[in-house]
Amino acid sequence: MASNSTPVCAAKSAPRGRGEAGVRRGGGFITMDTVSPETRSRMMAAIRSRDTKPEVLVRKFLWARGWRFRVCDGRIPGHPDVVVPRARTLVEVRGCFWHRHGWAWDGRKLVQEAACADATTPKSRRAFWNDKFRGNVRRDAAHEALWRESGWNVVVLWTCGLAPAGREKTLNWLDRTLTRFAERAKK
Repeated sequence: MASNSTPVCAAKSAPRGRGEAGVRRGGGFITMDTVSPETRSRMMAAIRSRDTKPEVLVRKFLWARGWRFRVCDGRIPGHPDVVVPRARTLVEVRGCFWHRHGWAWDGRKLVQEAACADATTPKSRRAFWNDKFRGNVRRDAAHEALWRESGWNVVVLWTCGLAPAGREKTLNWLDRTLTRFAERAKK
């Protein structure tokens, strides 16, 4: 292979697996992913929707501070992560990547409101990822509106705010917010 030629994989006509991004050049196939489709599939399958480390961290903090709660209550549409009945509050712990921290749905499209380093967009299969992210943000907005209409207070915590550098500040803010909501709920 000449030094100025484009590298190709050994199999000239490698089949494009489901979820595999690639570009055909000169009859060869180049994957844009850094891992094999099998490895990527295993990595994506390991991403959980509940009992994530940030959620467990928040729940342990709340329990230690005396807050009692329900987890992913099926009686509430959208199954919020943490339900604190005493404060009439739903706490959502959202991943910056999956839920597009810093982006909002304006009714037509996603609009960037702030920058979060963790809310990156993959370079391959952009249309797929944009549709996926758009759907997540729309669903989040619809659930929040429904919860507020039902009389719930909604608190959204982002995983970047739960990183070690800002964790204590974020969790203390959550405690103060729940206390304020609980006092308001008593009246």
